[in-house]
Amino acid sequence: MKIKSKMFGLMAGALFCAAGILTAQAQNSYITFSVDMGTNILNGNFNPGSGDVVNVRGTFNNWAGTETPLYQEGSSTVYTNTVPDTVDANGYPVLYIFNITGPDAGYEGVASYNNRAAYTPTTPGATLVLPTPFYGESGAKVTNYVTFQVDVSEQIVLGTFTNGISGVEPWGDFNGWAAGKFVLTNNPNILTTNEPSGNVTSNVWMGTFPVVGSPWSAQDFKYVITNSTSYESVTTINKDSGGNRFFAFNPNSNVTLPLVNFSDEPYAPLSSVTFSVDMSVQLYYGNWVFSDGVYCEGVNNNWNQNSSTAMTNNASASNTNIYYITIICPEGSQQDYKFTYNNGAVVYENPQPPTLVDGSGNRITVIASLSSTNLPTVFFSDLSINDLLSVPVSVTFSVDMADAVEYGTLGDYPGQPFANTLGYVFLNGAWLGWPTWTPVNLSSYELFQEGSSTIYTNTFVIPEGTAIGITYKYGIDGYDDEAPSGQNHVRYVRSTVTGAYSFPTDTFGNQYNEPAFGELSAGSGPALTVPVRWLGAPNVQLQTSTNLATGPWVSHPETGGSVFLGTENPSTNGLISVTNWPASSGSLFFRLIKQ
Repeated sequence: MKIKSKMFGLMAGALFCAAGILTAQAQNSYITFSVDMGTNILNGNFNPGSGDVVNVRGTFNNWAGTETPLYQEGSSTVYTNTVPDTVDANGYPVLYIFNITGPDAGYEGVASYNNRAAYTPTTPGATLVLPTPFYGESGAKVTNYVTFQVDVSEQIVLGTFTNGISGVEPWGDFNGWAAGKFVLTNNPNILTTNEPSGNVTSNVWMGTFPVVGSPWSAQDFKYVITNSTSYESVTTINKDSGGNRFFAFNPNSNVTLPLVNFSDEPYAPLSSVTFSVDMSVQLYYGNWVFSDGVYCEGVNNNWNQNSSTAMTNNASASNTNIYYITIICPEGSQQDYKFTYNNGAVVYENPQPPTLVDGSGNRITVIASLSSTNLPTVFFSDLSINDLLSVPVSVTFSVDMADAVEYGTLGDYPGQPFANTLGYVFLNGAWLGWPTWTPVNLSSYELFQEGSSTIYTNTFVIPEGTAIGITYKYGIDGYDDEAPSGQNHVRYVRSTVTGAYSFPTDTFGNQYNEPAFGELSAGSGPALTVPVRWLGAPNVQLQTSTNLATGPWVSHPETGGSVFLGTENPSTNGLISVTNWPASSGSLFFRLIKQ
């Protein structure tokens, strides 16, 4: 079997410089955040006179816990601040949560058990003034009625909903995510004109029900087809951090939620879509064998390993390790999916940048308006043979717990500083298959205090065949309580020369993701040499050329991280490779390639 390498030229000239160009970034929107701390002040768990500060963190400030403090509004118990949001696209959700820093440090818990969410303005530069909830949903609960409505026209076309047999309901924390609580009925008086056919249907199901909650509490839900327990798949523009629809509970009046299409799929023609994945690399490293099967899960929200998601190969093809499946999908629909196999347990792939993924790390594709289409063949987890460790490596993980606080409500001490917990630190990660977060399951991956410092550390063997980009997360007392679900650390094993590698020290709660490679630079050095520095990896090497425009580019495999030991201490992004390149007359250009 022959596997081709992919090369990406990044950077260039060691012997020329490019002028930097600065551009001003337009503001997407301005957002006014506010929260009522009255109940917390009354209960003694927010004391601004003793150094407590309430902050807001979220997608707008890259989840920075202290960069956006809120300020008291006059002499009231409301704290507020208006800040620019240059991160979230207009018309898309901004995700956020309130937290306290100071003696009573902690995070709030919300009704949805996820982050708060709101739509940003559709007009660039506009201002959004958010309602004022109570911190931690601590306000006195009230009851108001909420009307839910959903169109299932496309599900009828797909055959996943049958009038007279199927039912549809909204499930959420407000009704315990339970069936039979909020049963919707068809309203034949609501007619929709479907494009491009122009036909008219009456497939809207709706109902009005009492919801109890703290004023402006964060609520989330999904519509579910009940006879098959099929949860809808909400598109990126409409979902919160838990992948659900969301609304803030209005304490002042009844609310009618917008009419939406189930899974945000409007009535549309159907397309025959072929998905394909190359398992060659996984087979080469022994991660996968033919009997494990290959599945394409998630399309049309079908997250099952069965005959409807099983993929097959072409026994007469030149590469028999490519597996295919053709699935009927609505044209224009967003499909979130992953390739999987089963070696006794379900193994999900972990797609790599630049693949577009949703908040749960699933692939995203929008189906073309074609009667049939073939999506490009990808490697499982987007990993070529050069992207995986060719030898086992002992990797040292370290994390600073000085300002660590349990995130969310899952831990034994939600919102509490590390000093107030049991004091255990565990590691979990993609290379382990993400075991369930419990102390028992993670007992072999505990980190231990380094002397009397705030650093916790341990060394673990990462096996051959694992991606060099390691995705992982820390937890206090065995819980997924470092950051919101799906927000992880990513660092790269940049050298395998010695069989050991140490990651830079992480900060608990700062979900840092290293760049894969880059930072190429060159300068003046000792006579007849040019110092060249770069952020490398086993799948990265230098190339040189004497002509920037025409090449040819000469590869130097001896500079790859599998054979070259960097000569500088680790930076924020790990080991920096440095070498003094012999100089000669004329020009010499450098660039990095990823194999």
